[in-house]
Amino acid sequence: MARPVLLGDGGSRAPANEAEAEGGPPDGAPPTLFAERVPPASWQSIEDWDDAVAAAARPSVFLTRDWVTAWWAAFGKGHEPVLIRVADDGGRTVGLAPLYLERPTLGRPITLRRLGIVGDRVVGSEYLGLVARAGQEAAVAKAVADRLAGEAPWDVAELKGLVADDPAGEALEAELGRAGGHRRVTRQACSMIHLPGDFDSYLRTLGPRFRRRKRTDGLRRAYPTARIFLTDEERHLKPHLARLWQIHQVHWTAAGYTGSFADPRMRAFYLDVSRRLLAAGRLRFWQLEIDGVIRASQYGFVHHGVHHALQDGYDTSFKAPGLDGLGVVLRAEVIRHAIEAEHLRGYDFLGGEEDFKTRWGTSTHYTRTVHIAARGNRGRLAWLATVGARDLYTRVVAVMPDRLLKSLRAIRRRRRAALR
Repeated sequence: MARPVLLGDGGSRAPANEAEAEGGPPDGAPPTLFAERVPPASWQSIEDWDDAVAAAARPSVFLTRDWVTAWWAAFGKGHEPVLIRVADDGGRTVGLAPLYLERPTLGRPITLRRLGIVGDRVVGSEYLGLVARAGQEAAVAKAVADRLAGEAPWDVAELKGLVADDPAGEALEAELGRAGGHRRVTRQACSMIHLPGDFDSYLRTLGPRFRRRKRTDGLRRAYPTARIFLTDEERHLKPHLARLWQIHQVHWTAAGYTGSFADPRMRAFYLDVSRRLLAAGRLRFWQLEIDGVIRASQYGFVHHGVHHALQDGYDTSFKAPGLDGLGVVLRAEVIRHAIEAEHLRGYDFLGGEEDFKTRWGTSTHYTRTVHIAARGNRGRLAWLATVGARDLYTRVVAVMPDRLLKSLRAIRRRRRAALR
C-alpha cells in the first residue's frame, strides 16, 4: 500500500505526535506513525487491515475488514464514519480505529455527538475496540486520540465490547479518558467452552443425563435420511439464510417479540457478511435436514482458533418422537466437528451466560462498555441524555407492572415496524 496520506482532504495529513511536528523522532526513538482518516469508499483498499488484526494481542473477527465494512453498509446510514488508520513510515498499517459519530437530537438547536465503535449495535458484535499490532497499542491510541481531537470532536464516547485484558482497548480507553469528565464502566458476561483434544473427553465433563442427549443415534434411527451439513457454496446462502430467518422469526414472534430478522437491514447484513466470510474460509453455517427440509440451523464463524456461535434457529412446528431437541443434536455435532476435524481451542457462545449455554460446560469471561463524557457543558448534557436517561429507564422499568411494561414494549415494536 502506498505511503499513507489523509484521504479526502486534498492529500494533507496531520502529524501523529509532537515529535513529527518538530521534524521527526530523535535517534533511537520509536518509528514515527502517521494517522489518516479513511472514508468508507476506500476501506477495501487497506490491503493489510486483517494482517494488523492478526498481529494484535487479542485478535477479533469483529474488527476484521469484512465485518466492519458489512456492518457499515447495512447500518451506517445517518452516521458519520470516523475510521482512522495509523501507519508507519514504510506504509504498513500499524493500527485502525473503526469509529463513527452519531448525532442524536434533543430538540432544536441541540444536537449531540456520540462516538461509537463500528459494529456496536444490533448484530451481536462482542469483541470490539482498537486494532493495534502487539506492542504498539499506546502509540496507536495516542495517534487516534490526537486525530479525533483535531477533526472529529465528540460529546460522549460509548466504547462497547472492549475485551478484558486487551492492551489495545485499554490504551484507547485511557487516551479518550484524558479528555473526558464523567466515566462509567459496566461489564457484560460471555460464555465459552474450552475444548479438549477429543470429543469423548469433552462429553465426560458434562452431566450423565445431558451427556446422553448429545447422541444422534435416535435421530438416525427415526429418520435414516437425516443429515447435518455445512453451507459451503455461495449459491446456497440465500435459500439457507431465508430458512434460518423464517424459523427464527416464528419462534420469537410466538414469544411476543419482533425478532431480529424483521429488520431488512439485518437480513442484508447477514447476506453480505456471509458472502465475505465464506470467501475468506471463516463461515460455519450448519444445517440439520430431515426428509429434505432444514429443521435446525446454526450460524457461526471461525477465527483465531475459536468457533463463534452467533445465531441459531430450529423449527418449533416439527416434533421428533423420542428426541429431546434438534437444536441440541445439531450443536453437539458442531462441537464434535470443532474438536475432531478443526482442532479448535474454543467454542464461543458470545454474550450471555444463560442456562442453555452453561449446561454445555462453559466458562465465563467478560467484555466491558465504557462511557466517557467530554469536559464542558456539552459533555455534561450528553451524559445526562444518554447514560442518565438509561439509568432512569432502568429504575422505572424495575417498578413498572408487567402488564403495562408489555403493553409499552408492544407499542414500541409497532412504531419501529412502521418506520421501516
